[in-house]
Amino acid sequence: EKEEEKEEEEEKEAEEDEDEQEQEENEEDAPAPAAAAAKPADSGDMLDLLDFDGGGAAPSQPAPTAAPTSAAQASGDDLMLLDMGDSSPPAPPPQAPQHILAPLQVTTQQVGQMWGSLASERKMQLQTSCANCQEVMSRLQNGANAHPVEIIGMEGIAAGRVQPGNDPCFLHSMLAPPRLDISVRTQDAAVAQRVLELCQRVLA
Repeated sequence: EKEEEKEEEEEKEAEEDEDEQEQEENEEDAPAPAAAAAKPADSGDMLDLLDFDGGGAAPSQPAPTAAPTSAAQASGDDLMLLDMGDSSPPAPPPQAPQHILAPLQVTTQQVGQMWGSLASERKMQLQTSCANCQEVMSRLQNGANAHPVEIIGMEGIAAGRVQPGNDPCFLHSMLAPPRLDISVRTQDAAVAQRVLELCQRVLA
């Protein structure tokens, strides 16, 4: 019996040895653990990958840029506004009122020859501040754009050309300060009236 028990123990031991050998063979044939296979990259490799992104740290989301509110930009905006204001075309200067008459160079004899051929005459007596006939002619020249023809004592003659056109217009004055008698002779009655009103303004 003892021999049988001994043989059984030896068989068990042999079986255990075979099981151990099979287990070792299985372990050798089995693939390496996933943890060992997927060995984490060392810190050097990680830094190299990040260097491709241009830095040694993980890229972060860029901070939102705030709207520029610096004084430089504000001044730039002001300059742009000024440029826009300067770039606009300047307003045309107000045109001077056009004179009814243009100076007409004639002689006293020519005035006498043409006076009767002009159809319309307007006369007026007014109070004037002119002290002499020279002042009357000067005001007619500067204010009515008429050409002084001749002065005889307290009497004066001036001549103009109706604009637009070439019709003559003659002015005759007789001064007795502070009273002034003035006559306007031209072809058109409406023009004669306008010239007379102008004389009233410049000679008063």
